[in-house]
Amino acid sequence: MHLTLNKFMPLFFVFFGTMITLTSSSWLMAWAGLEVNMMAFIPIILTHNKLSNESALKYFFIQASGSIMIFLSTILLMNNHIMNSMDITNLLTSSMIPLALVLKLGAAPVHFWFPQVMEGLNWFASIMLLTWQKVAPLFLLTTYNLSSLFMYLVILLSSIVGAVGGLNQLLLRKILAYSSINHLAWMIMSTLISINILFIYFTIYSLITLTIILVLMSNNFIHLTQLMTNHYSLSLISVGLFMNLLSLGGMPPFIGFLPKWLVLMSLTSNALFLLSILLVLCSVLTLYFYMRISFNLLMMSPKMYWSNKSLISLKGPIKLLSMSPIITLPLMIMM
Repeated sequence: MHLTLNKFMPLFFVFFGTMITLTSSSWLMAWAGLEVNMMAFIPIILTHNKLSNESALKYFFIQASGSIMIFLSTILLMNNHIMNSMDITNLLTSSMIPLALVLKLGAAPVHFWFPQVMEGLNWFASIMLLTWQKVAPLFLLTTYNLSSLFMYLVILLSSIVGAVGGLNQLLLRKILAYSSINHLAWMIMSTLISINILFIYFTIYSLITLTIILVLMSNNFIHLTQLMTNHYSLSLISVGLFMNLLSLGGMPPFIGFLPKWLVLMSLTSNALFLLSILLVLCSVLTLYFYMRISFNLLMMSPKMYWSNKSLISLKGPIKLLSMSPIITLPLMIMM
């Protein structure tokens, strides 16, 4: 994943555009930062294949649509002489801006573009789209009081779509895309609770996702069936991938359970029991396709068929068990 000068300059402006948005004091500056970020990210998407060109075009149209909505809302704010405030008082702008940000994030019900774009990206662009490209829109969602009904609808739909959409997928990038949509439900919920919980959730999610993609990229894994025939099924790296997948699914006692636990504690303290149950049930569904990947990784390779050397394969589960105290350590500290 080496960076040439042609890739480094767009990457610099991707980060620069996000920083403009994060430090902006007006919606016009926030919009300008989003535009810089979008235009700089497109060269990162583009490679020498047809799928990446299609993904870049789809990404541009979707992000441009969201930017137009934000810009029109900014014009309305200017007419109301409140441009220098993050308070939303106009009914139209209070509807358009959240919808535009949800569209840019790829959350349901405007999620349709996200798996399609992910399908045509290389792994480096996938890392960026799954992690850093969410920073600015999520930050803007925390800057003013949102319509609770609309955001709860987005949370419910994202949780369901992310869980159900990934069940029958075979492409690893699409699986991660639907997983991201499901995690967006939790992150958007975090924006309504506490920015500190959002920061913890996003940081843990990004680190786990980065680790998983680096392993998949180093082994050139693209399709789920490739995991069945790999020759490194019981290596320490594969065991680590197995644990990170379960952690991304939020299975206790892995570290990925921690941010979901924080969100659930806040929801239950506010008597939002039905929403908590739905989020947990959808997370169980996402955990199913994570476990399907893990099963293919550890159980279905040629090394797992019984042979004279089959006893060697027991070293993998032994390594897994030996690493369990390290995984549970963060949660033991929380206790």
